[in-house]
Amino acid sequence: MMNRILLLSALVVCFATASIAQNYTEANLLIDYEEVSVDEVLAEETRNMLQAVLENVPEGEEIVYIEIRAHGASRDIGENRLDPFVQFFEEQGIGADKLDLVTQVDDKNRVHLKIRSSLKISTPTDKEKEAAADLVATPAVKKVYCAGGSKKAEVFIVPPSSNIKIEGKEGTRVRINREDLVYPDGDAVQEQIKVELKEFYTSKDILLGELHTMEGDKVLETGGMINLKITANGEPLALRAGKSGNIKMPTKTAKNKKGMNLYFGKRMANGAVDWRLEERTEPIRSVEVNDTDENNDTDETTVTSTNAGLNLTSFIKIKTSLVTDSITRVRVAVNPRNVITGNNRGYKYENIYHTHEEEYFDIELPYLNPNIVDGVWVNTDKIIPFTNPKPVDILVQVEGIPNEGLGVDGELVSYTPRIALMLKSRAVFLRGNRVAENAIMKQQKVHFRNVPLNEAVVLIAFLDTGKELLFARKEVTATKNTATPVLVLEVLPKVEFDNVMTNIAN
Repeated sequence: MMNRILLLSALVVCFATASIAQNYTEANLLIDYEEVSVDEVLAEETRNMLQAVLENVPEGEEIVYIEIRAHGASRDIGENRLDPFVQFFEEQGIGADKLDLVTQVDDKNRVHLKIRSSLKISTPTDKEKEAAADLVATPAVKKVYCAGGSKKAEVFIVPPSSNIKIEGKEGTRVRINREDLVYPDGDAVQEQIKVELKEFYTSKDILLGELHTMEGDKVLETGGMINLKITANGEPLALRAGKSGNIKMPTKTAKNKKGMNLYFGKRMANGAVDWRLEERTEPIRSVEVNDTDENNDTDETTVTSTNAGLNLTSFIKIKTSLVTDSITRVRVAVNPRNVITGNNRGYKYENIYHTHEEEYFDIELPYLNPNIVDGVWVNTDKIIPFTNPKPVDILVQVEGIPNEGLGVDGELVSYTPRIALMLKSRAVFLRGNRVAENAIMKQQKVHFRNVPLNEAVVLIAFLDTGKELLFARKEVTATKNTATPVLVLEVLPKVEFDNVMTNIAN
C-alpha cells in the first residue's frame, strides 16, 4: 500500500515567527499521511506549502540545514517516506549536504521538517576577490574521508593450529578459538591468521581518527573504540553460528563505566562510521562476584565481576583481574640450626608475587561480519537520555582556512579542516554538518545538534595541509543563547600540536 503525503496545515510555523538563538531562523512543519492507493508523491498543496516556506526565507539569510524526520512502523517505511522530500528539495537546488535524514520507528505516521536559515557568510570585497584570482591554478585533489585512517594498525600473525590470543599496545586483548572461525564459504581455517588492531581510547586518538559517538541522532558516551580485522589468505573470516569471541578493553581512560553496551560500527557511503546497538535477544543471568572467566589468562590469578550498573541484555561486563607484574624468588629458613648435632638449618625457596588490580570491559563478540572490508568496529557506549532540559544546537564558524587550488570548473576549492565538538566532562564526541563555505573569505560553518544543555563544550578545528599544521580551540557553555563561536586557524608547530591534542580535554 503506497502513501500519498498530505499537509497537516494546522501545524505550520512560519519563518517570520520563529527566530531563535545564534542568528538562526526556523520553520517547523508537520505532515501526515493518508492511506491511498497511488504513487508515493507529495500532494500539490504540500508542494505549494514547502515552496512558500522557501520563498519566505528572511532577506539576507540562506538555508543552512533541513532536518527531515520520518516516523513509521519500521525503518524501511520511514526511509521510503523521505525520498519524495529529498527529490523536492533537489529540484529547488538544495543539495544532499544540507539535508539531515532521520528515521524514527513508532506509530505516529507522519513526517516532521525543521528548516533553518542563517545569515549569509560575509561577501568578499573586490580586493579579496582579486587576491583569490591570483591563486596559482593548481587542480585541487580532495582527500578521501576515512574514519580511523589516522592510526596505523598493529599486525599479529597467528601460526597454523594456534588460537588467536593477542594484546595491543594500549591493553586490548582478543581471544578467539581457531575452530570457531570459518571462511565466508564455511570452510575451516587451517592456515595462518592475520589480525589487525587499531585502538581508540584517548580523546586525541578519537579526534584525529575523525570518530564520533552517535547512533543516528542519538548521543552516546564512549568507554573506548577499536577496529579489528581478521583474515586468512586475504579473505575476511567469520565466526561459526552460535560461537563467539572475547575482547577485553581497559577502562582506565573511561570517564564513565556503568551501563555500557556493545555498539558495532557501520561504514557509511561518505566514509564515516555510524554506530548501531547490539543487544542479547535473551537476558543473561545475574553476574556473581568471582565469576568464572573462560578466557582467563595465566598471568591473571583472580577475576571478579560487578553487578553495578549492569544491563543484563548487554554483551559487556565490568571485571577486575589481579595481574602479576613480577615474581621475586627468596630463600626462606624452614628449621633452626641444631646446637647439639651442629647440623645447619634447612632452607627452601619461595616465590613472592608482585601484583596489581586491573579493571576492564569484558566483551562477548557475538559475530564477525565478513562483508565489512575494513573489519569490525567495536565501541563501548551508553546513550545519554534527553528529557528535561532539552539539548541545544550550536553553529560554529571557522576562519583562516587556506585554499587548496582550483576545481575543474575554475572555482576556488578550500581545504576541509576537521571540526569537532566534545564535552569536557564526558567522553562525548558529536558529528557536525557542514552547512556553508566561502573559499574566498576562507570561512566555513558547521552545525552541531543535540548538544547537552549547560555542559562545558570544547570546540576544535585542525588541518594538516602537508606543509603546515593549523589549529584552533575554544571552550563554551552550551546554552539556549550561545552566540556563534568563531575558531580562527593558526599555524602550530607539530610538537606543540601533539601536546595540545594529548591534553585537549583538560
